Amino acid sequence: MTDFFHSIGTLWHPIWLIWWTIVGVPIHAVLKALLAFLNGNPIADAIGPFGVAIVLLTILIKLIISPVFQYQLTTSRRVQAEQRRIAPHLAALRKKYKKDPQRLNQETMALYKEHNINPLAQMSGCLPALVQSPILIALFYVIRDAHQSLPIHNFHFLGIALDKAALAHGQFVALAVLLPVLAGLTTFVQTKMMTPPGGASAQDPTQAAMTQNMTLILPVFIGFISLQFAAALALYWVVSNLFSIGQQYFITGWGSLSPPRLGRGKAA
Repeated sequence: MTDFFHSIGTLWHPIWLIWWTIVGVPIHAVLKALLAFLNGNPIADAIGPFGVAIVLLTILIKLIISPVFQYQLTTSRRVQAEQRRIAPHLAALRKKYKKDPQRLNQETMALYKEHNINPLAQMSGCLPALVQSPILIALFYVIRDAHQSLPIHNFHFLGIALDKAALAHGQFVALAVLLPVLAGLTTFVQTKMMTPPGGASAQDPTQAAMTQNMTLILPVFIGFISLQFAAALALYWVVSNLFSIGQQYFITGWGSLSPPRLGRGKAA
């Protein structure tokens, strides 16, 4: 068993080294340069230089990966439009073959093929999360070792100790919990914006239920995770979400987050 884990470690080490060289080293270098640039700035000192550096780093990262996010948004919007276009046909197939799931699946695939729709294109929604995962992990290690590797002695940002979890000893909990709450809230807003108004009607009941569950479960999960780790990660997530919400608004609008318009009576 020991030899097995040793073999796994031997295989994993080159992958870890490549990842850290590509992602971790640049993040550490940029964060160190930002802290040096902010050193002595009275505004940054008043707010918290480490937090300001995290915000600036987040914006820089989002600018770099924004083409990936924009591709995901435009692809998702196109797929949703295609789903709405064939929604009546899908409803007819579900009604006709409701007692024959295998035939329903065959006819659904045939319908997708007829209209040149790739159902796997919806998986593009995972791209931003896949891209950000190695960044978040690298940022975790940089923050963990910040006391030894970064030129900073004050980790507070607007009264929040960014090197500690929100519920950690010595943390101003009432204020620190605000970041995980905002992380969950902005995740909810972004998820709702991904779904167009009435978008669930173009989905089959199972897919619509999964979409609804993800809209509720993902923000809670993000908020819970943000409580467990250093507050700097929650700050990164909040700023990242706010950037994405702004970018998303200019491409797809508010989506299903927009309330239904009231006051439009029937024409006389």
